[in-house]
Amino acid sequence: MNDRHRQKPKSRPDTIPKYNRDKQCWKVRIDDRVETGSLLYVFGEFAKTGLYYPFKTSDNLIRQYEEHAHSFEGVLQALLRNPEKFSIKGDESYYSEQEIEMLEDVQNRLLSMKEEREDM
Repeated sequence: MNDRHRQKPKSRPDTIPKYNRDKQCWKVRIDDRVETGSLLYVFGEFAKTGLYYPFKTSDNLIRQYEEHAHSFEGVLQALLRNPEKFSIKGDESYYSEQEIEMLEDVQNRLLSMKEEREDM
């Protein structure tokens, strides 16, 4: 069969992201696939970009991948899991001044609470 007789599969058009109330998630069709998930994830797929927040939570310098999150909430979760070793040193350019201030304040509070408990 030669190429001019092959029919291309019909492509469905991309859609604008919308909220699916039944599934309680966002949905978008892109390049003949459907993506569902959080608003941040779906809009990242829609725009073909995304957020990237690198950080460190280990003193292990040999890593196969850089620790990171795709939302600021994910960064806060990493900080909560390991406030003693959490750091964004060298990666500050990925964060706003407000985010840096919040991370420092949360980390200081977590560490001081831990010290208070150890002193009891």
